[in-house]
Amino acid sequence: MALGFFDFFGFGSKRRSALQLLDRTLIALEVNPAYIDDGMRFAIYKWAEAIAPDVFDQFMREAAAMISFCALGPAETEALWGPAVRVEREARFNAVLSGGNDDSIDARLVKLTLAKDIAAPDIRTRVSLEETETDAS
Repeated sequence: MALGFFDFFGFGSKRRSALQLLDRTLIALEVNPAYIDDGMRFAIYKWAEAIAPDVFDQFMREAAAMISFCALGPAETEALWGPAVRVEREARFNAVLSGGNDDSIDARLVKLTLAKDIAAPDIRTRVSLEETETDAS
């Protein structure tokens, strides 16, 4: 119980290590971690803890990749890492737009980047267009 209490407030090593991994991955993916506030970090950590406790590090890296794509946009992603990486990340993003599973982790991450206003303009436009098309149906 005491260790869980310390982890909750960030004094435990598991939470601290996970958040440091998220920050390091964001930096490697050209996203300034200052854009990601503590509330966003905590939400991602809690999702990882609930959904993927066995592959925690992989979950944090995949979350950072989706955040990076949303923050940078497809053109910048391709300029930095090439077309193959852009295609892979854009496929994940497009799956969110067309999937209908608003509770998937990628959908949550896209919503979070939009809500925190860190999404690239072209990402915001694409989501707005998809919502408009859906509303018109």
